[in-house]
Amino acid sequence: MVKLTKQTDEYTKRAMAMARGEGLEIAEPISIGGPVPYPWFNVILAGPFQPLLPGGPFLPQKVIRAGEPAFMIGIVWRNPVGVNWDPTAPQANVLMAAYNLRVWLETCNVTTCGNGPDFGPINFAPLGGGFLNGFIQPINFPVPQQGRPNLYEMNLTADVSGPVGGLPFAGYATWVFNPDLEPAIFPPFIRPGVPPHWDYDKPARFLVYTA
Repeated sequence: MVKLTKQTDEYTKRAMAMARGEGLEIAEPISIGGPVPYPWFNVILAGPFQPLLPGGPFLPQKVIRAGEPAFMIGIVWRNPVGVNWDPTAPQANVLMAAYNLRVWLETCNVTTCGNGPDFGPINFAPLGGGFLNGFIQPINFPVPQQGRPNLYEMNLTADVSGPVGGLPFAGYATWVFNPDLEPAIFPPFIRPGVPPHWDYDKPARFLVYTA
């Protein structure tokens, strides 16, 4: 949360510079040659995580023994810059402060090609002040047959549930943080190792097994 707050502060400074016509430095992640879309809010998903204890659980965290504790972290971010980058306009986080937001973690069992358990709803009623709302959601799954682990995928969805109906405010997490270190495969012939990283437009994926 501290890191996201700091990054949002830098984001706000860049947006205000753009609004003043000061331009942006090279390599700034702002599109050139046209209007920049104004995001009202975004949602981020990270995990799964497990507490590492003597006797287990052990790394990797994306391989979970049935019955072990595991959890996901979710963040709702609301834009603290004036709507349409206008410094005189109200900010999205202020306009959305009175809204109720409902979040679900939805899973699909890839092994059986069937629906998996869903977790939620996580309700923010209302979202309140500030621009960040975070939560920690424990997750657990049916015990699979030994020797037949189940692979799951998880998405985070969010929707404004009130108090005003019919608002076009819904979304899902397009950025998911993968907490595991992927070791190198026959380095350097195939590829080097991959540290914990952000995946774009991919659900969280993890395996649940029976020891």
